[in-house]
Amino acid sequence: MTPSTPPPSSGQVRRPRARGPLVLIIEDTTDLRDLFAAELATDGFLVIDAVDGEVGLDKAQRFRPDAIVLDLMLPGINGFNVARMLRDDERTRDTAIVAVTALASERLRAMAIEAGCDSCLTKPVLGAAVVAELMRLLVARRSPADMSRLHR
Repeated sequence: MTPSTPPPSSGQVRRPRARGPLVLIIEDTTDLRDLFAAELATDGFLVIDAVDGEVGLDKAQRFRPDAIVLDLMLPGINGFNVARMLRDDERTRDTAIVAVTALASERLRAMAIEAGCDSCLTKPVLGAAVVAELMRLLVARRSPADMSRLHR
């Protein structure tokens, strides 16, 4: 970003060069949310974001993203409950969910998986690691005909 370019605001759809899978980032830390969004957009994903669990659930239901990057320690509705609600909702039941957390406990990782997350990454995590994990999950869920959207 150049100094004259304003930073993207929360809730903005960041459009990459090519149409790719839609990812919802639910993260309350602005710097991380923007880091993940920039890395994903660079790799061809469409990105929407939310600053808390309530807004994230609303956007997941409205936009039906292909995948979600979900912070587990959110204000209000925490990430564990968000994951459970997403799995209980017919509209989002099959959405890939990558949890991210600053708590490096095997017990919490297991709780994230039990709540409905497909995988769990420990912060600090590189944006490239988030992209790689999303690609792995999306490839596992897609038919060969859908794969062209995942590759530039």
